[in-house]
Amino acid sequence: MKRMGMIFLNVLAGSAFALATASQASATDCKSIVDSMTRLACYDRAANAAAPSGRIAAVNPVQGAALNSVPERPFVKALAPAVAPGPRFWFEAEGGIYGFSKNLPVISSTAAPASTGPTPIPTAPGFIGLVTISTVTNPLATGAAADVGGGGSYRMGYWLNPERTVAVEGSAFFVQGRSSFDLSGTPTTVKTRTFVNTTPDTFVGLFDDTTTTTLAGGMRDTLYGADANFRMKAPYFGILPNFDVMVGVRYVGLDEKLTASANSVFTRTYQPALGLPQPTDFSNSFSSFDSFRIRNNFIGPQVGFSAEQHWGRFWVANENKLAVGAMIEDVSVSGSTAFSAAQTRNIFLAGIPITVVAPGAPLTGTAGALPFGLFGQGNRDKTVFAVVPSGNIKVGYDITDMLSLTLAYNYLYMSSVGRVGDQIASPTDIRQSGFFAQGITAGVKAKF
Repeated sequence: MKRMGMIFLNVLAGSAFALATASQASATDCKSIVDSMTRLACYDRAANAAAPSGRIAAVNPVQGAALNSVPERPFVKALAPAVAPGPRFWFEAEGGIYGFSKNLPVISSTAAPASTGPTPIPTAPGFIGLVTISTVTNPLATGAAADVGGGGSYRMGYWLNPERTVAVEGSAFFVQGRSSFDLSGTPTTVKTRTFVNTTPDTFVGLFDDTTTTTLAGGMRDTLYGADANFRMKAPYFGILPNFDVMVGVRYVGLDEKLTASANSVFTRTYQPALGLPQPTDFSNSFSSFDSFRIRNNFIGPQVGFSAEQHWGRFWVANENKLAVGAMIEDVSVSGSTAFSAAQTRNIFLAGIPITVVAPGAPLTGTAGALPFGLFGQGNRDKTVFAVVPSGNIKVGYDITDMLSLTLAYNYLYMSSVGRVGDQIASPTDIRQSGFFAQGITAGVKAKF
């Protein structure tokens, strides 16, 4: 038995030596393999070859891979961070006080006749001629312009994508101002005295003509408009993370209307010393209500930008736009006049024809609009090129993430418009001038 035990131990030791020798031989062979993963698999096989028969060698679960090799991790594409949901609609409403650049109309419904020198009187022998001398009190009156008005604006927009980088928006505004004037306390009076020149140094008064006119009326300025824009966020711009550019189309209308009521009385009075048969004196009167209106309509493309900066719940925004296009202008004059005129007849004084009152009731009737001032008027139109810059500076406070309060300064300028005050002295053309409006408004902004 002792001999048999020694034989079994020798066999077992020989097998272990053989396995160790094989494992060393395999490890030596693995050193010459260049590829790192293949060399690692070789070492694993050598180690498994020397494992006890009861131990299961490690098997790589990846099909087709070398035994005990490290499986490659599957490639997974990184996903972009999700866009935080937020409101895509916004709506703003504002109201406040606006001021207009002044445009004072100079109006008068009477003309001052010129004084004349001796006018020959061929039918009156012994007389040199007639002479007239005119005096005028307040020949032209200045009407008060509408330079302050009230109004409001509205704006709505929508971001076209969840990232809120492109949007469409539109806005509309309406402002109106009124003024009135009453010149009854300062009437326009024209007095003309007519003399007969008997000798170079002798003048005999014949009659006096007096025309007195009072005016009252008012002006209305209406400014309105709308625009539509495509808006896009620009790349990071300096210290302004919220910087948008926009392109669109703008319409602006300026409607100015002057209304005036005029009452005028013409009286002729003869000198009593002439001894003319009575009655001689007479008077005519008229009253009218006239309307002088000019409309300006601008339309053209525009570009602009908007910048916004936040400090917690407070923020400041600035927006500026520039439009260029056509200004279409139209002047219209309308009204009616009621008159009463005495019937007259001609008589002769020493061969001089003079006009005196005749028996009968005065003639009455109606006529068209009186010319404004010394200038006849008619309807006319014109189209010119104009530039319209506009914008605002706005301060806001976020009550919630969806609702804000705003306070803003707004401005709008039109380079070429027809103002009603400029047209009274221009009966055949439409004179151009600039128009500037500015206002302070308060409002609310809602996002949803």
